[in-house]
Amino acid sequence: MPATNYTIDDVDPLIQYTAPGAWSAGNGSDPLASQYSNNGTFTVCDAEGSAASFSFNGTHVWVYGALRPDHGPYSVNLDGNIADYDGFSKKANFTYLFDSGTLNAGPHTVVVTNTGNSTNVTNLDIDYIIWSTDSSAVAQNITLKDNTAQFSYQPSSSWTTALPKEISGFQGNSGHFTMDNSASTILSFSGDTVSVFGAVGPSLGPYGITLDGESVGTFNATKQNYTAQMLLYHADGLGAGDHTLEVINQPTDTGQGLAIDFARVAGIPGASVAATSASMSASASVAPLLAASSNMPELHTGVIVCAVVGSLCLAATIGGLLFRQIHIREKRRDVMQGTTDVAAFIMSDSVVDGSRSSVNASNANTGVEAAESETTHLLQPPSESDGLVDENDDSADAANANPNLETADSDSEAEAEHLLTMPQQSTGS
Repeated sequence: MPATNYTIDDVDPLIQYTAPGAWSAGNGSDPLASQYSNNGTFTVCDAEGSAASFSFNGTHVWVYGALRPDHGPYSVNLDGNIADYDGFSKKANFTYLFDSGTLNAGPHTVVVTNTGNSTNVTNLDIDYIIWSTDSSAVAQNITLKDNTAQFSYQPSSSWTTALPKEISGFQGNSGHFTMDNSASTILSFSGDTVSVFGAVGPSLGPYGITLDGESVGTFNATKQNYTAQMLLYHADGLGAGDHTLEVINQPTDTGQGLAIDFARVAGIPGASVAATSASMSASASVAPLLAASSNMPELHTGVIVCAVVGSLCLAATIGGLLFRQIHIREKRRDVMQGTTDVAAFIMSDSVVDGSRSSVNASNANTGVEAAESETTHLLQPPSESDGLVDENDDSADAANANPNLETADSDSEAEAEHLLTMPQQSTGS
């Protein structure tokens, strides 16, 4: 069964940091900041007991960060199973801190905790997380802009499309914003997978998620730095059929808001999104030219005879053309022996907004998604290689890292793939 891999950056609200005051955005003055993914973003702490947790539905998870001279011990708790690791390395190594291996399909939670102590203060940082889910088939993905009929905003008077100047970088330069407590948006969709995107930053705040009428949790979009097109919520394995997803503004401080950019839904039947019906019409079946009905007037015998004769003539013509085509192909096969034509697999991605619908083919022969402004990433699982950087070596620069992580902005896809060396697991004392 094929796997679909998703990647989220360290500032994504789906990663929840406990002891929030102990965590901070990585400093750009760090000489090795450029070695981290997504233009050098990472979240770091130096306090014992500070933790980063992530819950997902899938079969594999990788947590990425760094092993460095000023880093130290940490533990990983996966579904109640705890293991200790050492984050110290004489030379900086940008790698995965934890690789779960293959898991049983289903919900899981991974928690990474700084286990340094007061006499040995050490750092722990999070760069990004990849998780994998089994997929029986590659479904068509449709992007629903904030202004489509599938989004409803309640109450409408609480929402504005005139975005504040600090809210920018949205797909298509359109979005919805509210600062009212309990204001919400409800997304109605039909499909198996859903992702909702918005923004995080100093002026954004906590929000709640309700899926099919049941609360699934609260997340926090408050971050030190503003970032657009961030994944606010993701769910898969919902099963075919109609679903509703509600995002509720739940500010805890004055001036905190909620910004909605777009949603991405997978596995939508063609009839479920009216705006896309025209682009999907090519797949519609052809209706019979003539159907029997008890209310139909009786056809004249001559008309029937003409119709039959015409049909036979048409069939004979088509048969002749097919015979000629087969003959040509056999001759061509004699010339091109050993040549096999393999049809390229193309995934189409539909973008639906309030005024248009378009379908764009992308990534022939890959089956991986390359949609505009995409935060959902389809990556190959990491393979091990050396990724050591000497922090005292002035020649170490961004060219030493190869991030393979896409950014939220599809126009800047140049990211480094982290060179991987697994951290050593602590044996305990």
